[in-house]
Amino acid sequence: MLSNEDPQYIESSVELPCPSCGSRLHYAAENQKISCEYCGYKEEVDKANDKVVEKSLHNAVDQVADFTPEEKGKKVYDCDNCGANFMVDSDQVKINCGFCGSTKVNVQAYDHQYIEPSGIIPFYISRFEGDKIFKKWIRSGWFHPNKLKRLDEVEQLHGVYLPFWTYDAKAEAQWSGEAGHYYYETVRVRVNGKMTTQQVRKTRWTHRSGRLNHFFDDILVVAADGLNQKDVERILPFRLSEVVNFDPRLMVGWEAEIYNLEVDDGYGKAEQIMNYKLRNMCSAQLGGDTQRNLHVQSQKSAQTFKHIILPIWLCSYHYNNKLYHFTINGQTGKVYGKKPISWWKIAGLILIIALFIFGVWYLRESGVFS
Repeated sequence: MLSNEDPQYIESSVELPCPSCGSRLHYAAENQKISCEYCGYKEEVDKANDKVVEKSLHNAVDQVADFTPEEKGKKVYDCDNCGANFMVDSDQVKINCGFCGSTKVNVQAYDHQYIEPSGIIPFYISRFEGDKIFKKWIRSGWFHPNKLKRLDEVEQLHGVYLPFWTYDAKAEAQWSGEAGHYYYETVRVRVNGKMTTQQVRKTRWTHRSGRLNHFFDDILVVAADGLNQKDVERILPFRLSEVVNFDPRLMVGWEAEIYNLEVDDGYGKAEQIMNYKLRNMCSAQLGGDTQRNLHVQSQKSAQTFKHIILPIWLCSYHYNNKLYHFTINGQTGKVYGKKPISWWKIAGLILIIALFIFGVWYLRESGVFS
């Protein structure tokens, strides 16, 4: 009997012949099941997550195991336009880059050992739902060109599994700074030749220091170049409690990007996120109405990581020869994208406001409001 780690098991699983009719099975987001589109056969997704475990960051080099795209029934493509590396099914004929929409993609040979993913969140949002979300989003907002609302169909919507690192760490921080508290004094001043009193705001500074202990759990870092960290953070959070054991069968019929950010480099980005959060937490402890000279020194320990795969819908669309991007969280449906601005509408609004202000001024000067 073959174990789950045996390459032969992976190959036979990825072929996914339907036990009812022999056709090829695929994972369907519509019902979150492994399905056959010909005979209607459905198979439940295993919800077990016992293999989604933390691994020591210091022993990361020893965690490397063969994770070869060819064993997943995939081919690796490199986009000449944006540089993204992604996997698609080996039998897929027409290839478009989901990150920039380019057709300038080439098969790329890979000779690299990858850290095997421990978990995956399968797609919850189907292509049909993704189209609906795009149509609603593209029609929203008043300061966009009217022609944009007629983009009813999105031809290049790609369902892509993206690789992520998650990091845990214990953090100890020492901080010091000055908290400023506002108070007001009444002073006499001369205004238009007359003496009057005014309230003047002043600041009383107090030096403070302290310690902070915090445990960071599952800091997410995108491990590929297709989407940058800031764009990914716009569609967070993912419900990471729903991560299940990695199963290559869930990737059949879907594109997947390969990670090119190594686990130790990913931790460098995660630590930047941790330090930013630590500074905000120390600032909250310092308190006051305003602050200055806040210094934070921190140490991290017990760092661990996981390699997980998360679902994202990507769309690149052109308007007036300019490229725009649109992203959907494939689990929650949260959306982020950029749209062109109609400067004519903005100019019209400014003109209306200016005419209104002029009208009020004119009526006041003419004595209507006197």
